[in-house]
Amino acid sequence: MTAVPRTAAPTPQRCLAAADQMLRGAGALGAVAVTAGWWPRACACLIRLALEGGIDAYWRRVKPTVASCRQGRAKQLMLRGRLGPGARVARRVAFAWATLSAAAHHHCYELAPTAAELRRLHTEVSVLLTQLDGRTEPNDDVPAARS
Repeated sequence: MTAVPRTAAPTPQRCLAAADQMLRGAGALGAVAVTAGWWPRACACLIRLALEGGIDAYWRRVKPTVASCRQGRAKQLMLRGRLGPGARVARRVAFAWATLSAAAHHHCYELAPTAAELRRLHTEVSVLLTQLDGRTEPNDDVPAARS
């Protein structure tokens, strides 16, 4: 029996790049997604994966025992705590995650998210990943994105 090579988990940056391609309708994936009509929910899934990957990377760097927790919600809640980046960033993460989760699920009575809504969420997650990565300090003067 031959071993199947393990593929690396997608990085948050790769997920955001793929979502950006879908938003622009560029590249092989973006063109197929736009033609097939499933791109809004797939794009929301990619952006949410990027956010979840950024949260995991934050905890691997700050407190590896938290990173080993399998509950994503617990990791989000702990962002508010003593070792987290603060309540403001935690609120923005929670809002983005909830919005992306709702956008990623198909409901027959709801429209898919628009390109503008997804672009705003893409930008918000990019900012949050930068803050979680420690490259910038959270700025309380900058308002969080609203839906």
